[in-house]
Amino acid sequence: MSLYYANTLIESKLNMIKCSKRLLALIPLQFALLLVGVTHATATSRPNVVVIVADDLGYADMSFLPQAPDDVKHFGTPGFDRLAKTGTYFANGYATSAICSPSRTGLITGRYQQRWGNYSYGEGGLDPRELTIPEKLNDLGYATSKVGKTHMNSGPKTYPATLHGFEEFLGFQGGMTDYLRLSQKDLEAYRSRARGASGHHRVGPLTRAVGRGSGKQEEVSYENRLITDIFTEEAIEFIQRQEGGTRPFYLHLSHLAVHVPTSVVDKKWAKKVGAPYVPWDRNAAKWEYPYWEPNECAALDFHRRWNHMGEVDPNGRRCYLSHLLALDDSISQVLDALEASGLRENTVIFFVSDNGGTINTYANNAPLRGFKYMYGEGGIRIPFMVSMPGTLPEGRFDTEALVSAMDIFPTILDLIGEPPQENHDGKSLLPVLRGEKKTQHEWLAWAMNREKWAIRKGKWKLSNNNEWKHVNFRIDEKGFCHSVPEPVTYPGGLQLFNLEDDIGETVNLSTKHPEVVEQLKALQAAWSDQMADPIPYKEKYAQSKN
Repeated sequence: MSLYYANTLIESKLNMIKCSKRLLALIPLQFALLLVGVTHATATSRPNVVVIVADDLGYADMSFLPQAPDDVKHFGTPGFDRLAKTGTYFANGYATSAICSPSRTGLITGRYQQRWGNYSYGEGGLDPRELTIPEKLNDLGYATSKVGKTHMNSGPKTYPATLHGFEEFLGFQGGMTDYLRLSQKDLEAYRSRARGASGHHRVGPLTRAVGRGSGKQEEVSYENRLITDIFTEEAIEFIQRQEGGTRPFYLHLSHLAVHVPTSVVDKKWAKKVGAPYVPWDRNAAKWEYPYWEPNECAALDFHRRWNHMGEVDPNGRRCYLSHLLALDDSISQVLDALEASGLRENTVIFFVSDNGGTINTYANNAPLRGFKYMYGEGGIRIPFMVSMPGTLPEGRFDTEALVSAMDIFPTILDLIGEPPQENHDGKSLLPVLRGEKKTQHEWLAWAMNREKWAIRKGKWKLSNNNEWKHVNFRIDEKGFCHSVPEPVTYPGGLQLFNLEDDIGETVNLSTKHPEVVEQLKALQAAWSDQMADPIPYKEKYAQSKN
């Protein structure tokens, strides 16, 4: 058991007998250990773990942040703000990828997902040999539940309740689904009108499963319910069942918000932000925007037009805000449930986004340059918070430590007194959280393939991107979006930036500091040599069977 966890148990026991923290500091460790009878961490004393993952959340879109835009400050995000007030916010938090499916496998395994060929969509999946957080914790006696999105690039280790280590699951698999049309009747209506073709358009029931490895599952329909509310209620119900239980728990709450199709909004939150709400009528002769009408265009054309900014939606930012506020309210409700159950102080919460915000939903990544899909800071730097009041620091804003979503797994192990996994690329955050050191990772690397990559070491970031251009927009004083002729751009080729002086990546310093370029190129090449080739998962696992 780690010394840190022993001290945590001591503090908890002493608080129970109404000793102050000041008194605790005066008690010698050896005497305190005898006082509370601590020799090792038991299953019931180990902390609970909640991991909350947002989807495509803008780096600036939380009201406690100094760079929060005016609209977010106006509406406020009390849930995010409350979490930050009770924990640590890491300004240099990173995902392991600029897109969701690879980054989620990096998080759940604590490793660079490129090690088994998972670089981009449709590659690598979740390798059967990789150990996940819920597998490890379930084997240690934890109750485990997954609520929300599962997107692991398919492969043989896809289904969360069967192979990831979760005992319970409610959610969906894949990159996206609908926010409101979640019933079998909705699915049948689209199948009938679209003559079976759906393309990128996904509607219909969610999936529920019980029993790790049982394979038992059922489709669950919901009528006119916001998926964010459904996931929140499921998470809260799981928390409430743990009150007074003998097992610690691990809850992985993976929201769809604020991923496309954000144009499909809930009436309550749409009204709050002034976004138009169009009721869904599956029996209507014609479905109007924001709903896809199969008789007017193909699903992929609709997806490109409205989910990839083929056309700027005047209400796009308002619709995004409606989902942002629903997501924020979910955070508040989860915190309320933990407090009401008496579990808050023995529960560590990790909050991250799976990657940077996307311009396609009108997310705000200020002051970063770039968005999801590319290796500008806006694509890989993410909101990142850790909170456990009474045990970990509160109200702390860390601007120095270079941290990664890969660090969540080893941090959990350290916190519960388990030895680290030798193959983890992530590191425990506890030394940084305790103030024992200021740095976490000396460097971090990313790669979309062998040619497209980025590496950061200290203040320096070297990237080798393709040139990136995207339709751009502006927001007027009333909150409406308008297209502009100048596209959003990010330069291609070799780029060196000093992020301490130039967080917006505006000045390429590669010619001024060739020695830094060569050092980082060599470091990236050595890292790349350790990674597998990006082989599509179908080909990879077909080969492994032969």
